[in-house]
Amino acid sequence: MWFSKFSFFDKQSGLTEFISDDFFTKPFSKEEFENFPDIDSLYPNGRDPKYFPIPHQLKLPKEYIELLQYSNGGGIINGEREFGFFSLEEIRQMYINYGFPIWAPAFMPIAFNGGGKFYAYDLRENNGFPIILVPAENLGYDDDCWVFLGNTLEEVLSKTTNVEDELDILYPEKELSEKELQYKQLRIELKELEENKAKIDLKTYLLSKKRIEADLKKLQENE
Repeated sequence: MWFSKFSFFDKQSGLTEFISDDFFTKPFSKEEFENFPDIDSLYPNGRDPKYFPIPHQLKLPKEYIELLQYSNGGGIINGEREFGFFSLEEIRQMYINYGFPIWAPAFMPIAFNGGGKFYAYDLRENNGFPIILVPAENLGYDDDCWVFLGNTLEEVLSKTTNVEDELDILYPEKELSEKELQYKQLRIELKELEENKAKIDLKTYLLSKKRIEADLKKLQENE
């Protein structure tokens, strides 16, 4: 198989179930939405599919199905290039949880790079399964929201550089002002707080969240 030359840092049992043609396009169930906290903030118009129709072309190519049959979720690393790929169920979960149906419905997320960037298939056109890099915090079809990586996973993963280097070359990060740096740091703190919510006591969580949100509000009011 194409992936046999790569090193896996995470190997799971292979997928044995049949993937139905409508696995990614069937309506979201109530149970799927209930798996995610604060999901209503992402979908304020409700959970009715009419508000975010799912493109009929959402499906996985043969290369990714072969990978799942070997390891249903896991990780590949080649030099500095990390590919933490999702299981079949996780692809659907990530698609819902990060709001792809709203901002980029024809992008199918398949992996994280270890730094908050999605590897995704761009399924807008019927021209194969091009692979792109998409920042999780900046989903969209605009040119500054994604970068083309390659036409196959073997091609993309054969490179040894950090995949974010390609993003930096095309879209160099501007130098942030002191206020922008403060805002960025507070957003990171808030994200880390939410991720570690289950590990800290409720009082500490609520006090920390209140402080961060107050600081964010103060920065916004001073703009």
